[in-house]
Amino acid sequence: MDKKKLDGSCPIHFSIRVGPYTMRISSGKSLQPEFWDTKANCVKKTDAFNTALSAYINSKISNWEMFMLHQQSLGKPTTLNIAIGYFKGNAEVTLFGFWEEQLRLWEYEKKPATIKSYKSTLNILKHFNNKLNFGDLTYDCIQKFDLYLRKERNNATNGCFVKHKCLKHMIKESISKGFMDKSPYEHFKVRSTKGTRMFLTIDEVNAIDDLQISGDNIFLQKSKDLFLFSCFTGLRYSDVVNLTWGNIKQNPDRIEIKIIKTEKPLLVPLISKAKDILNKYSKLTIKTDGLRALPQQANQVVNRNLKEIMMLAGIKKSISFHCARHSFASNLVEMDTPILYVKDLLGHQKIEQTMIYAKSIVGNLFDSMNNLNEKYHHVNKHVG
Repeated sequence: MDKKKLDGSCPIHFSIRVGPYTMRISSGKSLQPEFWDTKANCVKKTDAFNTALSAYINSKISNWEMFMLHQQSLGKPTTLNIAIGYFKGNAEVTLFGFWEEQLRLWEYEKKPATIKSYKSTLNILKHFNNKLNFGDLTYDCIQKFDLYLRKERNNATNGCFVKHKCLKHMIKESISKGFMDKSPYEHFKVRSTKGTRMFLTIDEVNAIDDLQISGDNIFLQKSKDLFLFSCFTGLRYSDVVNLTWGNIKQNPDRIEIKIIKTEKPLLVPLISKAKDILNKYSKLTIKTDGLRALPQQANQVVNRNLKEIMMLAGIKKSISFHCARHSFASNLVEMDTPILYVKDLLGHQKIEQTMIYAKSIVGNLFDSMNNLNEKYHHVNKHVG
């Protein structure tokens, strides 16, 4: 009654007490005093509107009791802040608002490329259904979202996989924070296709190395050098362009870095071809530890220039910069390098990541069986 409005109505508040602390929070609803039952502390059900208002308030209280029990079942204490958050914010928090807030919380936890992917998925969800909320995220909704990605947006399987992966993880976050009870992805399987890992043979890498580029095409030459350096070291694009002179060590000549993607330490011995590229650019600068050793070009620019480089080198393959890393690994395997060495040179966490390069070659199969045959033949002769 102390906050009476100009029209004579009074706001309805929830009074929350947790331990010794009490807080009053507005329900966002108001009522004329004559329709309030002061003894029962509820709305008089005099008409359809008041009946609906009474149902809303009772539902809010009932849902709070369920929410509190759920928190207790998870072993989480009920604090005043949690109660305030429920009555003041839980009803107002939307899926999209939760998503944006979560991205803010992840600002220093996840990489910019990951945040960008989540933002892209959020925008797509808004186009799919701009009124989408937590309660709408059912198995049926996920199926329709998948159809929308494939039919309306023409996304390939891997494109769909990325969007589903972002949504699935955001649902997991919402469950952990009490906004949802279960994930609709329990019944929907997200699959990606096994892509073909394009790589260049040693002869093709040599063809690019031997390619003469006219002196006035500096950008093309820089793209060629960056790509070849990755072929000779196996470093990802991010590690190549962020390589500093402080990462280059001697006796023996090697690279020592912390991988940007995984933050794992990596040591790569330098072969002469890689050292030639470094020496080329060392003449143009002072080799201070913090200074980057190789030219700076955006990944998109390098990939665009690689199309022209492949054409000039007579290589009929459609490749990107990451193909250099695949080429490095595949050619090591081709030369019978132990797979554990390849794993360490690539900086892989698990051997399964490296095993994708260890594909058998038909010629090797026959060679292996011939070797086995010779061994048996030798043993038989010895026994005789």
